[in-house]
Amino acid sequence: MEQIGGLVVAVLVTLILGGIGIIAWRYWREQVNISPEDEELLREIAELNDRQANRISDQRLRSRVDPDEAWQIMVQRGRKTPRRRSR
Repeated sequence: MEQIGGLVVAVLVTLILGGIGIIAWRYWREQVNISPEDEELLREIAELNDRQANRISDQRLRSRVDPDEAWQIMVQRGRKTPRRRSR
């Protein structure tokens, strides 16, 4: 009779661990799936980072930037950026 009780406990533990594994796998699968819109957004952000990384010379990066000059640069770049189309 004790063997049957041990077997029942083993089966229950296996079912519980299997259920936790299935739930974790489904959650992971949902987190990994990326919609085409999200992929496009990530690609645009990566391209923007690449363009900005190559935009300023090393000499300019080492020198301190005047806050007024930085503001003017930001305003000028904002004017150059084409407007995004609304979705």
